[in-house]
Amino acid sequence: MPKFYIAFHDNGVVRDIATDALEGYLPAPSKATSTLALRYALQDGKVVDRFPGKSDEEVLALIAVEQAAQVEVSPPQKVITKLAFMNRFTMEELAAIYTAAKTEVMVEVFLDKLKIAEEVNLADAQTIGGLQALAASGLLTEARVQEVLQ
Repeated sequence: MPKFYIAFHDNGVVRDIATDALEGYLPAPSKATSTLALRYALQDGKVVDRFPGKSDEEVLALIAVEQAAQVEVSPPQKVITKLAFMNRFTMEELAAIYTAAKTEVMVEVFLDKLKIAEEVNLADAQTIGGLQALAASGLLTEARVQEVLQ
């Protein structure tokens, strides 16, 4: 069984594993039989096997479980294109909104912001507030506001 020597990056991640005692390399634990870099760590200036007694396959499975546990579940994407946003309204609703924009400045401001936006974030406070303002103006019902935001 060959003896292994391990070199680490400054951040403690294994850089290389060799069978020769090269400069800057530390000896692996005496019972080390694996060249799987993920199983080794540097503790107090010595190389340790983080998973003693485990096969490389078991180590990889354990690491996969660790990584899966660390992945944060992000909320569903609520950013859509402007066209997708506009398509959430009926033609009658759009006609009423554009007609109201000719006399109600706040409706006009909402449409102007929509024109210059690159995309629409349905979770954004300005989007929600704009739709609620349309409901307050009688252009949409609260139920329709919630449907548009889904």
